Amino acid sequence: MDRGVIGSGMPDGVFIYVPEGVVLKKPIQIVNLVQSDEDIFNQHRNLIIVEKNADMTLIICDHTLSPRKFLTNGVTEIYVGENARFDLMRVQNEHNNAGKITHTFIHQERNSNASSNNITLHGGLVRNSTHHFLGGEGAECTSYGLYLADKFQHVDNYVNVDHAFPNCTSNQLFKGVLDDMATGAFNGRIYVHKDAQGTMAYQKNNNILLTDDAKMDTKPQLEIYADDVKCSHGATIGQLDDDALFYLRSRGINKREARLMLMFGFAHEVIQNIKVEALRERMDNLVMQRLKGELSRCASCMVKCDK
Repeated sequence: MDRGVIGSGMPDGVFIYVPEGVVLKKPIQIVNLVQSDEDIFNQHRNLIIVEKNADMTLIICDHTLSPRKFLTNGVTEIYVGENARFDLMRVQNEHNNAGKITHTFIHQERNSNASSNNITLHGGLVRNSTHHFLGGEGAECTSYGLYLADKFQHVDNYVNVDHAFPNCTSNQLFKGVLDDMATGAFNGRIYVHKDAQGTMAYQKNNNILLTDDAKMDTKPQLEIYADDVKCSHGATIGQLDDDALFYLRSRGINKREARLMLMFGFAHEVIQNIKVEALRERMDNLVMQRLKGELSRCASCMVKCDK
């Protein structure tokens, strides 16, 4: 795995260019580490160009290393050429004093394939905006998201998929687990232009609230101006399945372990779509730690600040 590191306060970001026909066998990883003795505003802009018939995977990891108040604004623009493939995975694990705002714009050409996956393990205030523009016939995109929040954390995901050409396909799957006084929001929009016949677009948002004080707002949207399409959307907000919980407990599994098994199974539907095996296994472990209440950015830190 190739890695690049962005230190705190850097305002520029990274530029990645993959020439026509080049296939990167290993993913590129960008690690954003925010550390300062003072409260700071940090912003960066990334530009990625994947030319025709090229193939690459990008992993972006966001971390905070000191207990100050941080606000980070990140913009990532991605161009995916004809017949090219691009996968983006973002992992967010920051403390409760951190605010994170991300904007991701993915432009796709004919017969290209692109995916984005935002996994929010920890963060005080998180807003992820992802825009997929299907700018050529036969383009396909998938957009995944998993967010785990507790205490007074807030996680907001906005996804916009723009079907501008015929015979394109898109899928959205976002899942959240909210505990304590946490709040979340999901706003997903599929826009199908009048000439985008043969469109197939699907959207799903599922959420589990573990307490009466947790709150979730969800707004799936379809805006369709073509006639020959297959589109669907749906959203659920609920609690753990009592019947499934009873079944596990009847098999000798204690209540805590049974709840963890159900939550992990719920979250794994998103994790299993990570194509990098090492990262997928790592996310399984981190998500389980997070659900157990063992994981935060401060868990192994010598600075014991207020969470």
